[in-house]
Amino acid sequence: MTILEAIVLGVLQGLTEFLPVSSSGHLVLMQHFLGIKESQVFFDVMLHLGTLGAVIIVYYQLIGSLVRTGFSALVQADFYQHPRLTIGNTPHLRLIWLLLLGSIPTGLIAVLFKNSLEAIFGKPMVVAIMLIVTGLILQLSRFGQKRLQAETPLRAWHTPLIGIAQGLAITPGISRSGATISISLLFGLSPQVAAQYSFLLSIPAILGAVVLKLKDVGEMTIAPAVIVAGTLTAFLVGYIALRFLLAMLNRGKFSIFSYYCFALGIVAAMSIWLGA
Repeated sequence: MTILEAIVLGVLQGLTEFLPVSSSGHLVLMQHFLGIKESQVFFDVMLHLGTLGAVIIVYYQLIGSLVRTGFSALVQADFYQHPRLTIGNTPHLRLIWLLLLGSIPTGLIAVLFKNSLEAIFGKPMVVAIMLIVTGLILQLSRFGQKRLQAETPLRAWHTPLIGIAQGLAITPGISRSGATISISLLFGLSPQVAAQYSFLLSIPAILGAVVLKLKDVGEMTIAPAVIVAGTLTAFLVGYIALRFLLAMLNRGKFSIFSYYCFALGIVAAMSIWLGA
């Protein structure tokens, strides 16, 4: 892979990580049509790490407050004596707890089905079909937005289901943000809360993926400069894309991305089938 190809993939990752159109699905299809044959799993993870930086920049104030509140609670006796009461009365501690609850099913799915899901990276036709599934998922979000009368608070039982959606989105072609935000909107959460929880939930998921892939560092066939170019590009473009998505969510235009997923999935499937 050349630096130019890495930059192209970084732009693609940055645009598609936050827009609900499946970044991993786009990467698989792009690599397929570019004719890149070597394993790209670690490179894909590094691109996700680049876009993770964009999440941290956008939500740095909230993330900082969560970190300070969490460490502060650990040194307070009340937290250990009355943990349920303390968490319930402290909004940031409650959000940390809900993020932990949502991360558990994601982690279990990643560990139990890691090999099976990663095998799909080598099956572009399956990815094309999953893009069409993502389009259907995005259309479901319209029902939640239509019935939104008053903001529904994020509840404990919501979070494992959102975590399952995130875990299943490990499948290339299934959009992580599309799945998690769509189900949140179906629960009646406001677009702001849905996006905030979705992207905060992505932080432990992406970090976990990076940890699992550290063993692949010694097996890399891609030059470090190429990886750096792709990762930095993904960060810069990802920041712009995340800001754009948040604006679209506030305007109630989230489901519009479904038509792109339908079109890309159908065109990719036909191209792969005709070229087979």
